Amino acid sequence: MNFFDELVIPASANHIMLIKYMLTISLLLFIPYISMLLGATFISTHFRKKGKTEKNSMYLRFAKDVIEKLTITKSAELALGTIPAISVFFAYAQLLYSAKTISVGMLALSVVMFIIAFVFIYKYRNTFKLEGIMNAFKSISPKDALSGENESVQEIKEFEENNISTNSISGTTGKWMLLSAAYIFAGTMALASSPDKWANVGNILQVIFSWQTLFSFGALISLAGIITGGAIMFYFFSWDGGLKDMTEEYAALARNVAGKVALGSGIMFPLMLIISYAYLPMESQSPTVFFYMVTVLILFLIAGNFIYAMFKNSDYNSATTVFILVFVLVLFNVIKDQAAFGNAVHNNTLKINKIADDEVKQVRSKTMESTGINVEDIFKQKCSACHKFDQKLVGPAYDQVVPKYNGDAQKLAEFIFNPQKVDPNFPPMPNQGLKKKEANAMAQWLINQVGKK
Repeated sequence: MNFFDELVIPASANHIMLIKYMLTISLLLFIPYISMLLGATFISTHFRKKGKTEKNSMYLRFAKDVIEKLTITKSAELALGTIPAISVFFAYAQLLYSAKTISVGMLALSVVMFIIAFVFIYKYRNTFKLEGIMNAFKSISPKDALSGENESVQEIKEFEENNISTNSISGTTGKWMLLSAAYIFAGTMALASSPDKWANVGNILQVIFSWQTLFSFGALISLAGIITGGAIMFYFFSWDGGLKDMTEEYAALARNVAGKVALGSGIMFPLMLIISYAYLPMESQSPTVFFYMVTVLILFLIAGNFIYAMFKNSDYNSATTVFILVFVLVLFNVIKDQAAFGNAVHNNTLKINKIADDEVKQVRSKTMESTGINVEDIFKQKCSACHKFDQKLVGPAYDQVVPKYNGDAQKLAEFIFNPQKVDPNFPPMPNQGLKKKEANAMAQWLINQVGKK
């Protein structure tokens, strides 16, 4: 048995439906969040390095504002990143239970990498706060207070140097770890939606060096660029009145970066989306999946027009509209992907349901057996005079009537305990005077016996 199969139990049909809803909600939180995080980290580290090299305070402020605004708060990382990632993993483990695929193992790897990346990125984010505290401390200190060689001054300088080093290391490590996790995540999603490849793909290298993974990752990255550009527009110019104390030059920088990232990514997004769809096997495609893909493309065109207008005309009034449109686009894209995945795992979920039903029957059977009731004696004394399994006698054959209860031992037990006339072709069954627990045991025994035939 697959190691990850031991982490979950086979789910019934109703539970499968709930798992699918939970998966969609988790991805709807997770995809926009990691997209903003990915875009913000790459933009921030780029402008941080550029600002340090050129000694440009505007670039340094932009690096700080982007990472602080788009990563929101540390509690958001837990609610929008870590918890949804773990939820996605367990949902896939449930839906791919007993399937011969490495998808679940790869997803577990990507989730671990995501969590590690979150830690580094938030460490990078915190270095800006520490740097701000240091700058504030310097501004209120006497001019010659930090020019001495005493131990306290040396400790302050060493702390400042360590903070600069931590900023560089944590930012670089976080962004590349996040990018790698996103690549494996995209490959996992693609493989999970391609059941024809489950048996043939046995190691992670086959997934990494796969055209399907590359194009799925391209669709994810281009979507991340659109989300990041829209988020910068929203948080810098619309949310809570926009950023305070922005000069025209700084606003132009934010607008140009957001516009170029969103529009540049937008050029690639429809192409990546269509190619990714073409890579889906026929069993994963359906009119519903196609409809959602077309809807995503339409929403993209509408959002793209708004972004272009904002970029060209410096009109920020549509920032909120763009943000909402991008969120709705992500919603339909997630639903599209999950519809394809649902088609891919349809046969596997039927197997899971059967395993779950069999296990329930076994538990019920063991429960009945543990009561110590000799069901076969009751059958011989009370039932065999009127019933047989394979032919009608005084009453109908069990092979004909027991399956009508669909394995519902409780419902059958209620009839045995207090029989009512059902079929006019047979005389009413007399009450056999069984105790409730005897009727329960008899019902489960009959269901088990008919199931064996």
